[in-house]
Amino acid sequence: MDRLVKSIGMQIRLLRKSKNLSQEELAFRAEVHPTYIGQVERGEKNLTISSLYQITNALEVSLDDFFSVIEPNQNSQENLPYQLIIKLLQDVSITDQEKLYKIIKEIVEFKKPS
Repeated sequence: MDRLVKSIGMQIRLLRKSKNLSQEELAFRAEVHPTYIGQVERGEKNLTISSLYQITNALEVSLDDFFSVIEPNQNSQENLPYQLIIKLLQDVSITDQEKLYKIIKEIVEFKKPS
C-alpha cells in the first residue's frame, strides 16, 4: 500500500507542477488544506477517494487519466524506470518536459523493430 500512496502523491505533484500551480493554489481549488497537499505529494497521507476526486477535478484530470499511469503491482520494484523519469521531470518546466518527451519519443521509435 505504501508504494501506491507514494505513486499517487508523485502523480499529483507532477500534474500540479505541469499546470504551474503552487500547493496553495491547488489546495484552494480542491477545497483542502495546503498542508494536506504537501503530505499527499510526499506519500505521508493516504487520501480518501473523495479527496482524490476533489484534487483531480482541481487539476482538470479525470480519474481514468490519472490512474492510467499508476500501476500498483505488488511484485514490481520500488523504483521502476518510468517512476525515476517522473521524479527527474518534477522540477523541469513544462516547455522542457515537452522537448524531452519529443526526444524520448524519437529514441523509442528508433528502437522499434522495422
